[in-house]
Amino acid sequence: MRHYAAAALLWLICAALPAAAQEFPALYSVTGVAADDVLNIRSAPSASSEIIGSLAPHQTGVEVVQADGSGNWGLVNSGERSGWAALRYLAPEPGDDWRKRQDQALECFGTEPFWSLSLDEASYLRTQDGPITPLTLVAREPAAGHRGKSGFYAVSRVDSALPAPEIRSVSGTLTAQHCTDGMSDRTYGISIDLLQFRKAGQMDVLTGCCSLVP
Repeated sequence: MRHYAAAALLWLICAALPAAAQEFPALYSVTGVAADDVLNIRSAPSASSEIIGSLAPHQTGVEVVQADGSGNWGLVNSGERSGWAALRYLAPEPGDDWRKRQDQALECFGTEPFWSLSLDEASYLRTQDGPITPLTLVAREPAAGHRGKSGFYAVSRVDSALPAPEIRSVSGTLTAQHCTDGMSDRTYGISIDLLQFRKAGQMDVLTGCCSLVP
């Protein structure tokens, strides 16, 4: 009888434990919404709060930046601000966490000075005062002993039809943490510290935010 009681107690303890936490940011798909309906995005994690946007009933590639304290609502971007959508209508898309995937595309940017960086099969860097620099992504790896951080290294692609690029290479670290652009009410789930190395031996240090690209 004691064995059965112990087993029952162990089952109750395990059942009470929370499920493994979802890593954010992550891409989700809308599910369980009627074809003639939408999934509302609200100003606060509450069904009675103001509607500030919506997601289509079969929309995919929705970036959820974080969950609220209850785990029932996910923060997403809509227009120039962030809002909350019910997670019961959002299903995680298959695939490893973005930190482990070298093929997960990212769009990054920063202000003062303005710059943008695309990390994918056709990577490029655009700066405020210079031309677009095509890049070849050489390496991208998660940080050892730090689940929320990864690093990358890319070099300029040489095009015989264009002048030699001013920027020789870029490298940086990506960190899973809240990030804002300082110009809108949008919230991002990845911050970036970017180093760009120029021909003259100069180095620029830039900071900004990144989004997952479906």
